[in-house]
Amino acid sequence: MSSPSHFFSAPVRSVLAWPAWLRVLVVLPAVVLLWLAVAWANLDAAPW
Repeated sequence: MSSPSHFFSAPVRSVLAWPAWLRVLVVLPAVVLLWLAVAWANLDAAPW
């Protein structure tokens, strides 16, 4: 029988194993969008 390691041809890397700058680049757009949404919701002249 063959070993079960043939199922994984490439190692799966965790997001936590990424460099810090790459994690920042991934998270930063979502944080900016959330910050803009909160700022827009707190405006006195909200569009709704």
